[in-house]
Amino acid sequence: MLEVQQLTIEQNGQRLWDSVSFHVSAGERQGISAPSGYGKTTLGRVLAQWQGATSGRITVDAKPLAKQGYCPIQLVPQHPELTFNPYRSTGDSLRDAWSPTAAWLDRLAISPAWLKRRPDELSGGELARIALLRALDPRTRFLIADEVTAQLDAHLQAQVWYVLLDEVRRRDLGLIVFSHNKALLEKVCSSIWYPQAQGPQCGLATIPYSSQ
Repeated sequence: MLEVQQLTIEQNGQRLWDSVSFHVSAGERQGISAPSGYGKTTLGRVLAQWQGATSGRITVDAKPLAKQGYCPIQLVPQHPELTFNPYRSTGDSLRDAWSPTAAWLDRLAISPAWLKRRPDELSGGELARIALLRALDPRTRFLIADEVTAQLDAHLQAQVWYVLLDEVRRRDLGLIVFSHNKALLEKVCSSIWYPQAQGPQCGLATIPYSSQ
C-alpha cells in the first residue's frame, strides 16, 4: 500500500497542497481530477521523489521510500520530452531502467526505430509511449499517469489504457491517474478524488466511484 500522511507542498512561495492524506492499495485505480494549474503534476513529482515535500510522510508497505536506488513509485508526466536526455537516444534512456522485449514494444505500438533516435526527432505521442514503457519497469509498484494519453488519437488511447489496465490486473499494479477529463476517469478508475479548495488547497475530498 502507498500511504501519504499530512503531506504539505510549497513551491515558489505558494502552498499547493496542505496536509494531504490518502492511500492507494495494490491493484487500485485511483483518479484525481482537478483543473490545469492546480498542482497535480507537482504532487506526482513529490510522490515519485523527483522533488521534496515541505513536510509529511510517504510510505510503501509502511516503509519510507529509500533515498537511493529504484523508486517503486513512477511518474509519467504530461510533458515526457522533459524527462529524456536530449543528447542520447530514447533507447539508451529506456535501457537505463530496464530492457523490455519486442512484445512490449508491440503492445504499446512503439517502433524499434524510434529507440535509435533522440527525443527531438520524435513526436510528443511517440515520446509519451516510450516514457510509459520505461515507467512500467517490473520493479514499479505504483504508476502515476499524468494526462498520459492526451497527445494520442482515440485508437492509440484505447490501446494504451488496455495495456495499463491489463498490467494493473496482472501484477497488482497500483495506478494513480491525473486528469481533468471526468469521462476518462470514470471509465478507467475504480474511485475518483476531487481536491477541494478550503483556503489553501488543503485536502482531497473522496467521491467513491465504481467502474465497470
